[in-house]
Amino acid sequence: MKKLSHLILIIALCISFNACTHNNGYIGDLFGTWKLQSITIDGENDSTYQNNVFWKFQASVMCMIRANDETHNRNEGWGSWEYANDETQLIINFTHTDNGNPNIGSNKYSPLPETYIPKATISTLDIIELNNSKLTLKYISEDGKEYIYKFKRWA
Repeated sequence: MKKLSHLILIIALCISFNACTHNNGYIGDLFGTWKLQSITIDGENDSTYQNNVFWKFQASVMCMIRANDETHNRNEGWGSWEYANDETQLIINFTHTDNGNPNIGSNKYSPLPETYIPKATISTLDIIELNNSKLTLKYISEDGKEYIYKFKRWA
């Protein structure tokens, strides 16, 4: 009986831990942390990108993080996301505010500048590839430039 009680407790803990990491349910392969491996602009590699940006997805919230290994600091930009067109597009929303950041376009609620996604916007990115280990997105800016973002699952 004691072994059965322990087994039930272990199963309950596993279920509850899984529920906590997938706040508001399972969102598919997009869930988790993705390291931005490269950016191309109109087919040319962006040589200014420093290979230090991560995108994180959970529930309908996303966060872009720039890590600085030298200073052990990080910058974050928070937004929300949703799928569109039968999950072939990703809509990212950086128009949020809060009491401490009442203006749309604050640094807290803006995409990182190295992504070339404008502040205070809702942007649509095409999902070129999404599986358990790779994510490729395409963004076309208002001036017609094509940006390709290639990611590798990080965690």
